Amino acid sequence: MIRIFIESGVSAARSKGKKTTNEQDFVEKIIAHYFPEAVVSKDFEVVGVDGWTNIANQSYDFKQNTDESGTNLVVFDADEDRNGGGFEKRKASLEDFKKKAGIEFDLFLWPDNKGDGDFELLLSKVINAKHQCLLDCYDEFEKNVRQHDPQEEKYVTPGRKGKMYTYETLHKGLQKLGNEIKAGYWQFDNPEY
Repeated sequence: MIRIFIESGVSAARSKGKKTTNEQDFVEKIIAHYFPEAVVSKDFEVVGVDGWTNIANQSYDFKQNTDESGTNLVVFDADEDRNGGGFEKRKASLEDFKKKAGIEFDLFLWPDNKGDGDFELLLSKVINAKHQCLLDCYDEFEKNVRQHDPQEEKYVTPGRKGKMYTYETLHKGLQKLGNEIKAGYWQFDNPEY
């Protein structure tokens, strides 16, 4: 079995009534697209660790899967300097954890396994180009919020998560799927979006 550890909190999402997270949904749809014969829970499993600093809580799962001749894959955000990360720093931290814990895993850091960023940055790069105007508009919105409150004393400047959620919910064709989207199922397999 391939056990894929993602940063998002799948269990936490489920405890809030969601069925999945957009990150888990994305990973599962990518696998289904490229490996249509793969079966969830038989060939692969996506495990949410609820933040990169909680990876140690999954040590047993890593070891168990390795002992059963499985493959472990960690897919986390590289993050950026401003939030305590960055590709090189995050990679070094995770490789250090791997060594100290005596576990095995391959590593991929969003957005491209070589630069700073996160899952949402990847999403912003793979949208249908005809909808780029929505992201451009959102960037202007964020800029205007910062102009009115540069120190963020009154307002919180939304981040990429909010940007991508707004992008997904702005499409009229997706509004009928509102509950599905709120449950974590985005339209990653639909080339229109």
